[in-house]
Amino acid sequence: MNQTVGNERMKRWRALARRCALVFVALCAGTQAWAIAALPTGSLGVQLASQPAVTLDAEQLAALPQHTIESATPWTDGVKHFQGPLVTEVMQAAGLKLAVGMTVQARALNGYVVEIPAEDFLRWPVILAWTMDGKVLTRRDKGPLWVVYPRDSDRKLRDAKYDHRWAWQLQHMTVLPASK
Repeated sequence: MNQTVGNERMKRWRALARRCALVFVALCAGTQAWAIAALPTGSLGVQLASQPAVTLDAEQLAALPQHTIESATPWTDGVKHFQGPLVTEVMQAAGLKLAVGMTVQARALNGYVVEIPAEDFLRWPVILAWTMDGKVLTRRDKGPLWVVYPRDSDRKLRDAKYDHRWAWQLQHMTVLPASK
């Protein structure tokens, strides 16, 4: 009788160990799938006005140093955590260097176009956010890329004149030379 009870316990422990192993494998697979999915989507075209465009894909954008901005926006509720590369670093990755007097024309997927003084990117750590609160941005939530200013860190950025510069669903940036 003791041997029978011992065998039953051993069977239960083995069954439990198999279940735990399966859960562990499933969690590892899920974590790996999450890591693969946690990349920006789409690509970004960047160019100097008179030159051919350079296309930076999702992997190139994710490989750049990532920065975080915590800020409230006029379009979201409460303070959000945005992550992405600095615009200046994206420009450098495309072989361009911003300077005072230049303008960056940002074009969105929906046809929205805004001209942003390059001074904004030189003065503040403006990012091309591809995540908000740890979730990859999609077209439904202003992605795949969103120009995000550190609005809460400088009162000046709360002025409505800066709000229209927060281009979302960004697909292309053209650097216009300084006017002479």
